[in-house]
Amino acid sequence: MRPDSVAWDRAAEVREAAEAWRRAAAIDEAAARAIREAFPDPCVTPSAVWRALTAFVVAAVIVCVSGAFEAAFRPVKTGHQALLFLLAGASLVATEILDASPRFARRGAAGAASFLGVLFFLVGFGLFLVQTVEMRLDDGLDGMLLAGVVAWGAACWRWGSATFAGLSAVMLLLFFGRVAHGRVLWLLGGAALVALAARRLDDGRWAPSHRRAATVLVVAGVAAVYAAVNVYSLERHLLENLGRYVSRPAGPSRGLIVVSALATALVPLAVLAWGWSSRRTFLIDTGIVLLALSLVTLRHYVHVAPLSMVLTLSGAALVTLALAIERALRRAPDGSVAGFTADPLFSDERRQRALQIVPTVAAFTAPAAGPTAEDKGLGGGGRFGGGGAGEKF
Repeated sequence: MRPDSVAWDRAAEVREAAEAWRRAAAIDEAAARAIREAFPDPCVTPSAVWRALTAFVVAAVIVCVSGAFEAAFRPVKTGHQALLFLLAGASLVATEILDASPRFARRGAAGAASFLGVLFFLVGFGLFLVQTVEMRLDDGLDGMLLAGVVAWGAACWRWGSATFAGLSAVMLLLFFGRVAHGRVLWLLGGAALVALAARRLDDGRWAPSHRRAATVLVVAGVAAVYAAVNVYSLERHLLENLGRYVSRPAGPSRGLIVVSALATALVPLAVLAWGWSSRRTFLIDTGIVLLALSLVTLRHYVHVAPLSMVLTLSGAALVTLALAIERALRRAPDGSVAGFTADPLFSDERRQRALQIVPTVAAFTAPAAGPTAEDKGLGGGGRFGGGGAGEKF
């Protein structure tokens, strides 16, 4: 990321945290005002709904322009490749221009342009390998996956998008699944992702957006490890089916199935324990999801009830447990137990605002008008947008 973008990123994160602290009465208005003055954020930050709509419109325009070029010039082979590389270059240059402007950096256009720019490049590169270099289709696909790991990773590092980090991890895991011993590579690669990315979650030298990308890599690594050890995945050869030459491998030994079954039960518990000890809500959420998948896996082997009933009862149990925990936290003497509290946290508010977008977009109506930041005397920018890293900045 450019130094200016990093500075804007940090300022937006600090200002948003300060506003959350002010609403929670952790600081007063004078302290919040002093923080806003110490960390000015020149970027214009529209609402999340507006950014999503802007990104959609920009993406539609770029796709229509590419279609118009295709219809006008009707390129063949190398012409298609040249057109895709030209569109990729134009999109990436446009991303650089937009990202350098405080007026347009957070409007959603830069994200759409960068996504399509990398996508055009990868498709053009794949066609180049298959049509010009005349590689076999499997070899070309492997080359495109490796190029995707590098391209999405470089785009994440340059523009700070956690989505690009996730796409880079997905490309890497797909490539591992296509080569020999893919399950072992998923296990080792996922563990390596967790080990490397977890060290950067609180690294102050990284921009908030990069630390959020590290969070995505941790989740991707945990998911890869779980998929590799899951007993259902092992018996049904789900990862082996990603290979270049799908065959029917020999069934796993009974001892391996027992070890896999134990790992299926223990990995979610280990993730939950890690999240509890580190006080990281995203790890607790990940552990809950993996635990639910383990229960579904158990239901596949032990038919105690229909799957719909198991899911319904599991959901009801989770809701009951959540309500009981919240009640216990609120009745605690200082409102917290072992460092956990029922009060809204900064990261929880971010997630809640994201969830509120869904019914707004579904109804295609704007949310009810409320007092603006200017009406509250809080200044503009940084309320909904900007990069951020989980719980810390």
